[in-house]
Amino acid sequence: MAVLRLVILTAFLLPISVHSLASTDSIAAADPPQSGYLPNHNMDPSIVDSSQFGQLWKNPYPGEQFYAQPLVYTPASGTQIVFLASTKNWIRTLNAKTGALINARQVATPFLQSDIGCTDIPNYIGIVGTPVLDPATDTVYFFAKSYIPNYRAAGNTGLINGVYYFYGVNINTLANAPGYPILVDGTTADNAPGKHFFGGVTLQRPALTHIGNIVYGAFGGHCDLFNYTGIVMGIDITAAKVVTSFATESGPLVPNIGPYNVNGAGGQGGIWMCGMGLATDGARLFFVTGNGGYHENDGTPATGQSGCHTLGEAVVNLATNAGPLKLTDYFQPYDYEGMDGGDRDFGSGGINLLDPTVFKGTGVSRIGIAVGKAGKIYILNADNLGGYKLGPGQTDLVIQTIDTALPVFGGSGSYPGEGGYFYSTPVGYPTYAYKLGFDGSGKPQFTQAGKTNEASAGRVGVGIPTITTLNGQAGTAILWMADPDAGLRAWYAVPNNGVLKTIKLPQVNGLNKFQRPVFGDTRLYVSDATGTVYCLGSPVSLPLNCSSPVDFGQVALGSKKTLTVTCKANIAITKLNGATTGDPNFQVSNSSLPQGALAAGTTFTFPVTWDLTAVTVSNQGSASYGNTQPGVKSTALTLFTTNAVAGYSTLFPLSLTGTEVSSTPYLTVSPVETDFGGVVVVNGQQTSVGSDFVIGNAGQSPLTILGYAWTTDNTDDPNAVYHNSTNNGGTWGLGPGFTATGLPAIGSQIAPNQQITIPATFTTVNGVGTYTSYFFVYSNGQYANDYTFLSGSASTGPIATLRISNGEGGYLPVGTLLMDLGSVAPGGQSSRQIQICNTGGSVLTVTKSKPPGQPQLHATAPGIDLHESQQIPVGQCALGTVAFTPAVEPPNVPSQTLTDTWTLNTDDPNFGVHVVQITGTIVDRQIGPTGGNGQARYQYLGCYSDSSPNGRLLPQLYNNGNANENGKCQTQCLAAGYTFAGTEYQVECWCGNTPPPSTYFTSPTLNDCSFACPADGSQACGGNGGFISIYYDTTKYTPPGGSSSSSSTVSTSTSSSTTSSTSTSPTSKPTGPIDVPSANGYTLLGCYNELQGARALPNLLLAADTMTVEICTNLAAAKGYKYTGIEYSRECWAGNTLPAGSTSMAETNCNLVCKGNVSEYCGGSNFLNMYQQTSVVSSTSTLSTSSTSSSTTSSTSTSPTASPTGPVDVPSANGYTLLGCYNELQGARALPNLLLASDTMTVEICTNLAAGKGYKYTGIEYSRECWAGNTLPAGSTSKAETNCNMADGQFDKTRWIEFLECIPANICFTELNEHYSHFDFDFNNFIKRSSNRSNTVPW
Repeated sequence: MAVLRLVILTAFLLPISVHSLASTDSIAAADPPQSGYLPNHNMDPSIVDSSQFGQLWKNPYPGEQFYAQPLVYTPASGTQIVFLASTKNWIRTLNAKTGALINARQVATPFLQSDIGCTDIPNYIGIVGTPVLDPATDTVYFFAKSYIPNYRAAGNTGLINGVYYFYGVNINTLANAPGYPILVDGTTADNAPGKHFFGGVTLQRPALTHIGNIVYGAFGGHCDLFNYTGIVMGIDITAAKVVTSFATESGPLVPNIGPYNVNGAGGQGGIWMCGMGLATDGARLFFVTGNGGYHENDGTPATGQSGCHTLGEAVVNLATNAGPLKLTDYFQPYDYEGMDGGDRDFGSGGINLLDPTVFKGTGVSRIGIAVGKAGKIYILNADNLGGYKLGPGQTDLVIQTIDTALPVFGGSGSYPGEGGYFYSTPVGYPTYAYKLGFDGSGKPQFTQAGKTNEASAGRVGVGIPTITTLNGQAGTAILWMADPDAGLRAWYAVPNNGVLKTIKLPQVNGLNKFQRPVFGDTRLYVSDATGTVYCLGSPVSLPLNCSSPVDFGQVALGSKKTLTVTCKANIAITKLNGATTGDPNFQVSNSSLPQGALAAGTTFTFPVTWDLTAVTVSNQGSASYGNTQPGVKSTALTLFTTNAVAGYSTLFPLSLTGTEVSSTPYLTVSPVETDFGGVVVVNGQQTSVGSDFVIGNAGQSPLTILGYAWTTDNTDDPNAVYHNSTNNGGTWGLGPGFTATGLPAIGSQIAPNQQITIPATFTTVNGVGTYTSYFFVYSNGQYANDYTFLSGSASTGPIATLRISNGEGGYLPVGTLLMDLGSVAPGGQSSRQIQICNTGGSVLTVTKSKPPGQPQLHATAPGIDLHESQQIPVGQCALGTVAFTPAVEPPNVPSQTLTDTWTLNTDDPNFGVHVVQITGTIVDRQIGPTGGNGQARYQYLGCYSDSSPNGRLLPQLYNNGNANENGKCQTQCLAAGYTFAGTEYQVECWCGNTPPPSTYFTSPTLNDCSFACPADGSQACGGNGGFISIYYDTTKYTPPGGSSSSSSTVSTSTSSSTTSSTSTSPTSKPTGPIDVPSANGYTLLGCYNELQGARALPNLLLAADTMTVEICTNLAAAKGYKYTGIEYSRECWAGNTLPAGSTSMAETNCNLVCKGNVSEYCGGSNFLNMYQQTSVVSSTSTLSTSSTSSSTTSSTSTSPTASPTGPVDVPSANGYTLLGCYNELQGARALPNLLLASDTMTVEICTNLAAGKGYKYTGIEYSRECWAGNTLPAGSTSKAETNCNMADGQFDKTRWIEFLECIPANICFTELNEHYSHFDFDFNNFIKRSSNRSNTVPW
């Protein structure tokens, strides 16, 4: 049986003692060397390439993104689980088979993308790098980006307060491991002590790597912004502390520090590698860096051991040992400075360390592969990376360079079986397979052996090639690719006739950027760009268990071989209906299958024959099973069943595989086409580029070379002219422009199963144009293909020009880098375009594109228009559109100018980085009285809740009716000498001279002032629930700079007098919210954590966007709870005990402001602002309840926690007494003022609002609407109380309202102890109550 030797480099990475670790688990990104080869997940191509492979489940997580790959782990329970980590800092565990949630937790407030200005990762930047799991302790480790409020500057968020924490959490509970999390900000670099880690400007993108007791993480920057020095940090997970940190740029040429908000200040050379992990072979770390600066290597060759301090655009090897990380070796391309200038980021892909038992050769024991945006694939000696300019002619000292000129993001993948391959996927092109070969001296050389028919997405985000096999069996290799447009793709990994055969997979959405599929036991996991996680696998139970794969070993052409397949029935089977194979040379007879029914547990056998007696060796072209040459062949055999048990598949696939051999010599020439790609001719000088092809003997006898020839004619032309190739000093001519070295001498022999890699060169001997030639090999062997088609093209270089549209159908002059979108009113829009044209002679590539991403100033199609790696053909242009879309806002808001940039570069060496400065001004319309400058005299102050218990915020009322709008109101207030003007309830104009207290200010994000003015529907005149739109006279009042406690002078005047007063300022929220120390008899205890898997306080009282500390404590007091807590800005919880697991934590965990009052804190994510009742505020009442069917007791009680049987009418609350059930008027309201309409409505909330506004009457209807007024119209009278009740399905078109009258005495902000009624309505029709109403409460 042909079995691949599996080299899985994990034994030296993990402690010997493990809790539980299944062979099919994935506890880190790919494998430690990042080879991309994963043989241990039971992925059988006969099942994957069948209808038995489908979508098992998918879980959407709206608003979240998964850049970190899932982990798959089998803990001691034996049930395999999936660990997820999102950019919103949520972590979860799921059942791997079903997707059912096990645990979930948000570990920290995520960093906001808007604080960094880079759109590469949208919305939130929390956990981005793939975590790693230590099975010895069941602990998952990861970095999370967050904030420490007021850490470096005032404020809760902002770039300056951004930090990174290192977390360790228990995989079973998601609780923090002891000693975690660790704040890593402030860490200094071992090799540059003057460099301090600053989490706000850095990004932890690469997957984590675990070696011994150390977990390593790498950092870069955001969009080349700020200081993006690459950092590798090591954390001792046993000691829970940072033990080493290495900076990629240091030394005398690099400043230690610089302004944090200056691009490149302090260093560059970031590490991101599209999320690939740091590769390791156990004692060393390998990674690739991006754009660098300062350039210590500047022309003079240097060895990899020279200790270079500026490691931008480099492959780096660090020794781990036990102490600080130390530079051991590096490779920097000879043209790396040009890569910097053209933003051809080497570090866009990581490095793969290939299996050293297969990928080796003369003088090379270990091979690494690195490729980036420049499209050069570097085959490196991992033990001697190559330094700088140590190769021939001061080029690169590497094993091989494959120059595709096609940009790659995310690196390569490899397969050590069937001769050895690696795979690379350029953006917008197929995935290419390169096969291992050797030159005449035995030195490893790779040659393109095939490609996929499908091209990858033509934009950044293409994933990393990953290869699986069925436990190392030859013929079972599958190549997997994640695509941002096409979803998940797969192919048979070994090319056939230069093509990788497609495996059709279940369709999923376009996947998130730079992903690999993650594998468990017969299952895989991916996530798309919308935050949905998918699980694919075998969706149904199989009726049979058969020996698979069936391996025929070696079978010679002209012969055949028969093997026996053994199967066992898993269930009762009514009939075996037959069998088919995917290749007719593999044969099975239905007559050899058992006839009739099979009982469960029955074992049977049948023969399968691989018949090569009639196979002819010929080129089958695109045939699906053409035997064009010897090698490993595989196909699927499918058995069809009729089952006696439901729920099982009616077909069973198994794999057939074997190695086809020829007893005679067999010539192979590959690839069929050797494409040298395009070459740029500069100043008419000849330019050369290299590539390889392979000549081999796939037979079992020596192959003799008889000669070589070439032709430029079509080989189908009978008059084609062939020319013998000539040898000139070891260089063979293969046609005009093409030469080769290392061809076997004529008359020499190639040993059986030997391949020779031939280095070929394309030279632009005839200047620009297209070059082609067919090169033939003549031998004494059979062949399916005896030539390779050589092709190349030569052209002048690309020339990029950038212009900006002028908004009038034309463009600004070339060289103008200011895009002015002009002045735009709120709700309006303006747009301009950036145009990049290619006037050169070859394709132009966009190498850098960082578009603007503000909500009101943004690229309309980021990642699509002018995206990185976009190619612009000769003579064509590409466009990117910027839109300026100011949000709707009230009139009379001061003008505001927004600015942003779009940074662009191309591979035109003379283009350079272009930073387009973008600006636009929001100019609000001006209404009402104007000043001497023509601007509105009254400016907008804000939306306020007009609910002060001391009366109206502005005392003077003008009822303008349908003529009301803010301009009219301001004119009235100005004429009467008032400083402040406000509109409320659409028709009301209020004036006053006292600034409104900031405690009543509501955040614009809540949109509380949304009532349209009757005279101008585009303006807001207050809002639902008693909100007022307030403006101020700019000549009399200046709002203080964001401080609610600062004083300001307000001049007020009437027709006869002028007064001056000092007042507490109004308008915006204070400088930072506060923790409310006490409210409604409750005192703040501190910030308390939630429990794992349970609530600290079990009773949810209210979840609403109107939440404040006062509302929550009011509700808790009314129900008599001892403790109450607020979290997530809007949730109010309560209980009578405080469990031991919920304890006081750092107050920085409670950093979310209240939805209803941004000047107060309302807990955090899974953290409660905890309050304890220290006094009871007027909570005693008399209540009659029926305790049994035969007796009634009357008692005086304080805040009982249980509710009476059935709803009751609350007799009084907050100083209001129930009058009864009153009808609404016909065509008008009994009470004109709507205070609140909410599904959280209670009698207590309504009366509280009415008391705050001083209304005499308030009423509730439709179970959710609270109305109020100061008079009770005659037409609204008391009706039967049965009209105000619950539903029994009957409808009445009359509207009813339950009235309460204000008692002119003390106003009490507590809730009574009754179970109040909720009234259900549908389309204004009353639903009558059911018969279980209790009438024991007196009216």
